Amino acid sequence: MFILRAGSLSLAALFALGCGGSEDPFVGTGGTGGAPPIVEPGVTCTDFCIYTVGTCQAFDTSEEACRQGCQTNLNDEYAKSEACGMAVEAVFQCATALEECQQVYNWISKVPPIGYPCEAEVEIVGQTCPPPG
Repeated sequence: MFILRAGSLSLAALFALGCGGSEDPFVGTGGTGGAPPIVEPGVTCTDFCIYTVGTCQAFDTSEEACRQGCQTNLNDEYAKSEACGMAVEAVFQCATALEECQQVYNWISKVPPIGYPCEAEVEIVGQTCPPPG
């Protein structure tokens, strides 16, 4: 599951939250016998995963697992509030719109620490979404 929070957008940590210790950071636990629930990914998550996983190989997971995790996260954030869901979706859209894979890697690593790609969108998530827990 994805959890976006300003100041903690280390994507390794982002994807590791809610994963139940799985080696695949997009596989969660739930009431499905340990298998993640199947959700129908929308355009945002499909495009995000095609680009970041398929094209840039920025994450060590499959595109399908990425789409499932992304959409599950979006659904969870929209359930909190529409503004939160929209803010999180804007981060995924921003990452998808980056022109070069190096920009994706910089977004993941927050390089440079001020002015990294999609920083403004990440900050809005921190201002809009309630803290976890």
